[in-house]
Amino acid sequence: MKKELLVFTILGLVSLTADVAYEGARSISGPLLESLKAVPAAAAVVGSGEFVNYVARFFGGYACAVFKSSAVLWATVVLGYLVNLVVVPLLAFTGRWDVAVALYIVERVGKGLRAPSRDTVLAEITSSMGRGKGFGIHEVMDQVGAFVGPLSVSLAVSTGGYRLAFLSLAIPAALSVALVVSAALLYPRVESVDYGSAETPGFRGLPRQFWIYTVSASTLLAGYVHWAIASMYMASERRIPASEVALAYSVAMAVDALTALPAGIAYDRYGLKSLAIAPPAAALALAVLVLSEGPLAPYAVGALWGVVMGLYETNMRAAVADLVEPGKRSLAYGTFGLLTGLSWSLGGFAISSIAGNKLLLLSYVVTVEFVSLAALRRLLKVRS
Repeated sequence: MKKELLVFTILGLVSLTADVAYEGARSISGPLLESLKAVPAAAAVVGSGEFVNYVARFFGGYACAVFKSSAVLWATVVLGYLVNLVVVPLLAFTGRWDVAVALYIVERVGKGLRAPSRDTVLAEITSSMGRGKGFGIHEVMDQVGAFVGPLSVSLAVSTGGYRLAFLSLAIPAALSVALVVSAALLYPRVESVDYGSAETPGFRGLPRQFWIYTVSASTLLAGYVHWAIASMYMASERRIPASEVALAYSVAMAVDALTALPAGIAYDRYGLKSLAIAPPAAALALAVLVLSEGPLAPYAVGALWGVVMGLYETNMRAAVADLVEPGKRSLAYGTFGLLTGLSWSLGGFAISSIAGNKLLLLSYVVTVEFVSLAALRRLLKVRS
């Protein structure tokens, strides 16, 4: 148990330091694109990086399920954090918006490779403490970094410009790589992988409840505006400076952190019912973005955005582990990520394409979030 607790703590620190780097870079993606004279669709392309992220999650999770090897699992985790270390500082040297977009997308590939394997380890080592609580604590540590990153970027970009901001993120990215290597050395065998089912992994082995749950999560994300789109809207339509956009994102990350542990505890007590607040919060975040123009509007958007992310990153990851048997978790995480990522990407393009028509935009987000709630209700009936 002591070893599991130590590995759990190290993985939390890995996420903390990695989030300082990539969330710091993501917080000013919209203003950076605006400064490089990007076309409006560029932010949606950056948002589609989430689909690439989740495609990578699928292949990372499927590889672990096929090879049933802890070595392969840890290799995908380490590689994912190495990508973060290389790509984020390179943003300091780009002078073209298309190159910046490409770098943001490659960063998402790294995140995708590492996420299902890391979550498989977390699902195993948190079983004794309660998965909701375990994922909640991990998300809190994750979001401490996600709060510090945009805050430090806000300071750096206001004093030394974009180059200083991105170069400063190389230090936490390097720390994350060193920490994840130490976790792999301390916990080299992941039982749910090494001793999982001998069957060849396939979608037919995933239960019906998992698929209903994936529909609910996918439609939630279809109406959840990506920060790249929200931040570019703030920069282009509201003329909010990059430093303030980064501060708004730090508010989002702080709220995410404050939401995570209570959300995890609520999940352990109430189960999937704890997810019901996410769809209304996602719809409200987009409504505030397009309808509010006051000085506090960016921070209100950030706060609502953080509530949804806190619930998604905590309870939705815990739910996958509870809906699927241990030997199929890596495949389930990968599949869940692939489909939800596709939905988030398509939703981003839909939001970008109709952003000029506020009535149509609000009608769209209310519709998809209603479908998300309906699917969640259906899942609760099936499980009762």
